[in-house]
Amino acid sequence: MKEEKCILKNQKSFKLKDIFECGQCFRWNEQEDGSYTGIWKENVVNVKQKNNEIIFEGVTKSGDLEKEIKEYFDIERDYEAIKIKLGKIDDNMKKSIEYGEGIRILNQDLWETIISFIISANNNIPRIKGIIERISKAYGKEIKYKEKSYYTFPTAEELKDVTVEEFRKLGLGFRDIRLYETTHMILENKVNLEELQKNPNTQEVREKLLSLS
Repeated sequence: MKEEKCILKNQKSFKLKDIFECGQCFRWNEQEDGSYTGIWKENVVNVKQKNNEIIFEGVTKSGDLEKEIKEYFDIERDYEAIKIKLGKIDDNMKKSIEYGEGIRILNQDLWETIISFIISANNNIPRIKGIIERISKAYGKEIKYKEKSYYTFPTAEELKDVTVEEFRKLGLGFRDIRLYETTHMILENKVNLEELQKNPNTQEVREKLLSLS
């Protein structure tokens, strides 16, 4: 993979700490210089803010860093307009928006998100991150970036032969059977993730998600 760089200027509603530490994602880590490095799908990227610039550097499977960034960080959506609309609901909503004014909802991989939030049950963020990292290192693919190894989140296919006991050894606790059962429900097409993503009916999607272990 070839290293790439992308710079966005004058981007509103974009603060690294708000985005990466609000509990929506678990694979981004703050670096000594205040930047964050993370992995999603088969992309490893470092992002930092300097004055009015957001600087992205990393490697992507597609070889199009700008495209990957715009999709993942939901850049085309007008968050300012959304905040104005929601801010009119009541003072509590207005205060919440001011508190997390730099949050963007990341377009994360659906499979990884489902498994991550099964792991998050009755858990804390540092421990969730540790479990996800161990699963990825054990069963994901290695990507080298700046002489450091990163690991993709394993697909359902890559987890198909993993036993409940093997999941337990990674520190999953009571969640081990949930991860095992959900993996096999996806593999057996009892829930089709592609169809879920295309379905505009929120209630139908919710019911399908609730059928997972």
